[in-house]
Amino acid sequence: MSLIGRRQQAGSAMIELALSLSVFCVALIAALEFARFMLLWNTAAEASARASRLASLCDPGAVQETRIREQVRYFIEASGHIRVGSRSDWLVLTYSPAQCTQTDCTLVEARLSGLQAQLLIPASPLTLTLPAHRSLQIREAMRNVIAGESNSSCH
Repeated sequence: MSLIGRRQQAGSAMIELALSLSVFCVALIAALEFARFMLLWNTAAEASARASRLASLCDPGAVQETRIREQVRYFIEASGHIRVGSRSDWLVLTYSPAQCTQTDCTLVEARLSGLQAQLLIPASPLTLTLPAHRSLQIREAMRNVIAGESNSSCH
């Protein structure tokens, strides 16, 4: 093979390598972002479970709901890639049966919806809305003070 033939062969090998590496890098970034999105999805599911658990332990009411909302917001936003924003409808706590009190509530439902996950795709920032997450918890103490002691979960 002549010298010119070898140079052409080497040039085509470099082009093949460049194309293969670019496809591989795109596939790798896509796999990593998918894994990160699944982690954010799991974080939202865990946050709904945490909200229902706190609601089943603490006094029902607006003050306690604000505390629960702030604790769950901190947990969600600690990931650094989920934003709640200024809306207040992202977390809804529902006590069952309707209009129940501390003594006769049997179930608490926490529903998270409208959370935005920010993906880190190079040259194309993408924000996806996570699916709604719902968690049910059987009533537990539902008291901020138990036997004269402060319930540490509620403060």
